[in-house]
Amino acid sequence: MDLELDHRRAGMRLPSASKTPAKTVWDRVSSRPRHTVILCFGVVFVVTLILAVHQYFLVRARELDNRSHRLEIQARVLDVAVRNNRQHLQFLRESAERLLADRTAQLDRTPDASLQAVLRAQDERVWNLQVRDIDAPIRGIGTQQLAVTPGLHRDEPTFVEDLRLAQMMSRLFAVQFQMGTGLERAVYVSPTGIVVAHPTIDDDEVVRLLQMYGSSRLLQLANQNPLDYDVTFDPVRGRKNPAGPRLLFGTAVMSNDVVRGLIFFVVPQRIVQDYLWNNTTADETHALIDPSGMPIATSGSTFSVNDENWLKTLPAQWNTLSASTLFRTPSGTLSAGQDFLLFRKLDTADLVLTDYVSAATVFFSVVRLSSALFAGVWILMALLLWATLFVVDQLLSTQMALNGRLRELSLADPLTGLANRRRLNEEFDALSRRNDERRIALLMIDIDHFKVINDNWGHTAGDETLKHLANVVRIAVRPGDLMARLGGEEFCVLLPDTTADDAARIAERVREAVARNACVLQETQLTRTAPGREIWFTISIGVAESVSDNCFDLEGLIAVADQRLYAAKAGGRNRVVASESMQS
Repeated sequence: MDLELDHRRAGMRLPSASKTPAKTVWDRVSSRPRHTVILCFGVVFVVTLILAVHQYFLVRARELDNRSHRLEIQARVLDVAVRNNRQHLQFLRESAERLLADRTAQLDRTPDASLQAVLRAQDERVWNLQVRDIDAPIRGIGTQQLAVTPGLHRDEPTFVEDLRLAQMMSRLFAVQFQMGTGLERAVYVSPTGIVVAHPTIDDDEVVRLLQMYGSSRLLQLANQNPLDYDVTFDPVRGRKNPAGPRLLFGTAVMSNDVVRGLIFFVVPQRIVQDYLWNNTTADETHALIDPSGMPIATSGSTFSVNDENWLKTLPAQWNTLSASTLFRTPSGTLSAGQDFLLFRKLDTADLVLTDYVSAATVFFSVVRLSSALFAGVWILMALLLWATLFVVDQLLSTQMALNGRLRELSLADPLTGLANRRRLNEEFDALSRRNDERRIALLMIDIDHFKVINDNWGHTAGDETLKHLANVVRIAVRPGDLMARLGGEEFCVLLPDTTADDAARIAERVREAVARNACVLQETQLTRTAPGREIWFTISIGVAESVSDNCFDLEGLIAVADQRLYAAKAGGRNRVVASESMQS
């Protein structure tokens, strides 16, 4: 019996004395952490190599997406530039047409001294109209030159009107160049033989411009569609300018469906060329082309003017691609072999911005990104062991600070920095817990005629008014009082340990302080229609107190104070209502 028991006991001890395979592996791993980290790094490295092919295609797709995004940004920038020049031309055209339609100006047709001087100088080949030094020069041709120039005609009433219009254009052109819009020249030409050009041009150029007037494409478009003309952007006709390629914007000034003049801007092509050059990486080839495939600008350091289809300069596998294919959709990506062509159509002009990416460029870009990925994994594994404790400590510290910050944000109004409704509830609950029958007063404040402030000064000024009110009220109340914003222009002030009479006196002090202090705006905050920098306004206040009004919860206090606030509004505003007797 004893021997059998000893054998059983021995049998029971034998399993506990031996180690399981998992325990053995863990002991070896924990005893050699450095080798374990190296082994894990090796496993990750092998897995990364196995997934390299899959990763290549993922990274290639991401690289193409990044290039497409950069192309989109460039297209949007070009759209903005074209749109700005269109808008400036539209403004000049509308200003000119308003002047021609102004009946008040037409009543006084008597030329002033400067205009009379021009009328006397009409026999000269080229005459000048006196303007200020800062304005664009006004020049024109005499009657003899006018008579032999096709498309031009002159009668004195129309000529005087055009001279006055030219005076306005002279001033507006000067302002246009002061704005620094990148223009090389702004020109106004009238069929009565007047030219306004900034910067100035010589006599021969004045005559040449007027000789080109009758055959200009812009004049033909305006005459063909007098009710449907707009600003024309022509990036092709100025390509072979002797001084370098130019981009042209033009529009016609109309009066009673008759062309009274042409306005056009001349923009150097180098502005677009320099933009593409400076904002395109060395391994990209960007080109801005028109519907025929003709390049308008490229990402090269220089621009070669030729009439060749830019798509024909691509490798042979792209020979079947036509420009019309690119203009069928707003954007896209085409492939030929391992090459890619990304394109995006401009919204403001009939142009397409393209990006040709060769197979070699794609491959080396992916290799660079993939190599960085592998190196990052290796470095991460090497640093992981000793960095873990540090990272955990930093994460905990950051999380605690973030939690504190989030709590502050959740209890504050983002505009004024005042307490919000949640903070108000917490403060009231804390005061009530100390003493159920504690005297707690509440002021409900609302700005009188706040909509008028928003309408006259704008919503930015309205926000400044709310912040100004918050600052004034915080100074007027006691240090222990809590001011909160409930929403819009409604505020409240929580007054602990305050009787109804004391609350009414505090409310009156707040009302007077607000009425005495104007909100003063900065110049940058003023709209063009703002009456002035100072905003004087008043407030209406409703007062409630927990004991006298038998309201021992926050909702009840707010309801009573809000009712009295409405009574103050109904009673004429800029007043305090603190009791039922005052309300009635």
